[in-house]
Amino acid sequence: MTSPSRFRNRERRTRLVRTLAPSIQTINRSQVIRAPYAIQANVRDAQRNALIDHAIEVGAPPGTVIARPVTHPEKGHIYEVLLGWERVAAFTHPDAYPHAKSLPLGVIECNQADAAFYAIEYASQDHESAGVTTSPLLYAAAAQSALEHFSQRGETWTIKALADALCIARPTLSNRLRLLRGLQPKSRELLQEGLLNAQCAKFLLAEPSPQRQVHLATRAARGKMSSRVLYQLINPDYQPPKLIRSSKSKSTQSLGDLANQEKALSEKYGAPTAVTFDQARETGRVEMQYHSLSELINVVRNLEGQIETDTLLRGTVSIRLDGKSGANTLMSELGANTDIELN
Repeated sequence: MTSPSRFRNRERRTRLVRTLAPSIQTINRSQVIRAPYAIQANVRDAQRNALIDHAIEVGAPPGTVIARPVTHPEKGHIYEVLLGWERVAAFTHPDAYPHAKSLPLGVIECNQADAAFYAIEYASQDHESAGVTTSPLLYAAAAQSALEHFSQRGETWTIKALADALCIARPTLSNRLRLLRGLQPKSRELLQEGLLNAQCAKFLLAEPSPQRQVHLATRAARGKMSSRVLYQLINPDYQPPKLIRSSKSKSTQSLGDLANQEKALSEKYGAPTAVTFDQARETGRVEMQYHSLSELINVVRNLEGQIETDTLLRGTVSIRLDGKSGANTLMSELGANTDIELN
């Protein structure tokens, strides 16, 4: 069942795209700037050349460009390009139309929340559909810029307010911002280049030593270790489950190689997974670890799309309490503690 918040986000996203239809206007080039909070795309040379060639053919930015009119304290009446700045750059490139005095833009009238949606969430989807490199770090950098930009305009923006504007869950946005703030520059670079996957990047956030984080990130990026080995190095208390081999007399009831199944489940659900099974009692457990609410939501969402027989899933949701302060905060947020401190 789709949660109410996810339904509202999807409904708002659909409403925005349908109701804020841009009108094509010819704008003086001196009035056009890139929105400072718009997500940036890593455009490869081949893609940039293709955009330039397309711009020469059509005599305009090659594709959708969406901007909004704003009043700048120093520049006066200008237009912020929310989506398609790389297409504007292709049109004004020295090999295309560098002396063009005006630009055809799709203009919309919108508030700050809608502008953030078009410049970050909608633009990231546009990048993905166009085959342009995008990543959680690019998304997080744009989100951080939006928080700072709009907060400077006299209204303090919270992560919750921005997540609502982007039509995504707050834990999802928080998790992406953690990657931006918690990873060292070298680790961020490896993630940005696609050499380090997002799962390993999440594990690296728990490494307290900046130097060791970079060292582990470099080894993982070179393919020197699996995500499970990386997790074990950062969490030395983790004990991997032992492989249980079935007896030959009960080969028809064998679960197979549990180690391979654990690896497959870890990759499918994005969470370190341990499988144990008692052949004699014919009972066992599948344990998936999570380190934030967003990771738990992701596991549940994947289960929802995979499991057909609802009654096969029975178990216990386990939440670890770390430290007195953290335990009090968590219990309070869960709604179980109304006192200042736990006894």
